[in-house]
Amino acid sequence: MPETITEADAGYALEIVRTICNEVGPGMPGTPQERGRAELIKRELEAHLGAENVAVEEFSVAQWAWLGSIPLSAIMLLAAALLNIFTGRLPGISPRVTTISALALSILALTTFFQEYIKYKEFVDPFFKKKQSVNVIGRLRRPGTSRVKRLLILSGHHDSAPENTWIGLLGYGLYVTVPTIMIAFIVMVVMSLIQLTGLITGSSKILDLGTLGWVLLVYPILPAVVFGLFFNRGRRNGGTVPGAADNLSASALAVAMCRFLVKNPEYIPEETEIRFISFGSEEAGLRGSRRYVERHLDELKRLDARLLNYETVAYPEITILTTDVGGVKHSPEMVNSVVAAAQRAGVPFQVQPSPTGAGGSDAGSFSQAGLMATTLLPFKVPQQIVAFYHQKKDGPEILTIEPLLNVLKLTFEWVRFNEESN
Repeated sequence: MPETITEADAGYALEIVRTICNEVGPGMPGTPQERGRAELIKRELEAHLGAENVAVEEFSVAQWAWLGSIPLSAIMLLAAALLNIFTGRLPGISPRVTTISALALSILALTTFFQEYIKYKEFVDPFFKKKQSVNVIGRLRRPGTSRVKRLLILSGHHDSAPENTWIGLLGYGLYVTVPTIMIAFIVMVVMSLIQLTGLITGSSKILDLGTLGWVLLVYPILPAVVFGLFFNRGRRNGGTVPGAADNLSASALAVAMCRFLVKNPEYIPEETEIRFISFGSEEAGLRGSRRYVERHLDELKRLDARLLNYETVAYPEITILTTDVGGVKHSPEMVNSVVAAAQRAGVPFQVQPSPTGAGGSDAGSFSQAGLMATTLLPFKVPQQIVAFYHQKKDGPEILTIEPLLNVLKLTFEWVRFNEESN
């Protein structure tokens, strides 16, 4: 491969990350600090593209709905458990009322957790306070291009996450938290159904069988409530997590690739527009990328849009994701084109579904809409999850040049592939 992408390009991306962390700091969704991070990315894009080719799109977001669904579900779980335990023991309250209420709350707790946190649906968002967030979009074409037939998008997200309480305290024990919460929700629904059956049939044995005892309270009910109620911390101002790897590294790489292509326009495919997007509110449940897809869906389809998203660039080997949030599959054609680019670039890579614990990425919003997309995840799971993911340790000092350089090399080859395929 021609030595066109160099360590200087990766170093430029790293310097952007350092600048944002030093000048702004953490920036959770919908905060002034998130907007400050977006402003610095906008400034860098304008330096290369000109202000006329950079846009900021605002959108409203229920910043705490996605993560807030966990403590909300935990409260409903606790209420359901108490109603189940005290069925028939509360003077003046019919056992049927407490049992039906316990069942309703247990179903609602499970539904809220599954739809909002697992599936990323905006299930409880209407009930949460709204804030403003922003996407930053830069546009670039080869000089002289008057007609655009294809759109290539390079993206990351500039917001940072609230601190995950249990990663820092439990280490690898983190992997018992979400499974315990899910088990507890299912157990509570099952026990409530059994208890209601006992009341309907008049069977005291079935009623007792469906009433929670110490065993199920010790595990999974009470641990799930504790895990859920204290899942996150550090929500004041912009938060406590710098978000250097997750995911300023990605937004900075999009800017670095923009700078390179502005200097080397011969690599921009003909009749193609390249957009460099830094999404907001990814840590609020992919809300920034979803808003962008909703607003531009017709255009994205018309221009045969293809999105190459970057996520947590912290490990030399690049994982090319075949699936994303909610189990949605990324386009095989898109994945294959990225694999071919990785092979030409000579960078280490693997291809696999989204790993457990990695959550969804902004590419998921595109694939769910039937668009071509995938995510590059240069991130070692589970080791780096325990090391710094959603923790105060996620600062610029954990980033190294090699992962950044590998992503740039792969991206360069992917852009060239799209030029050759036109």
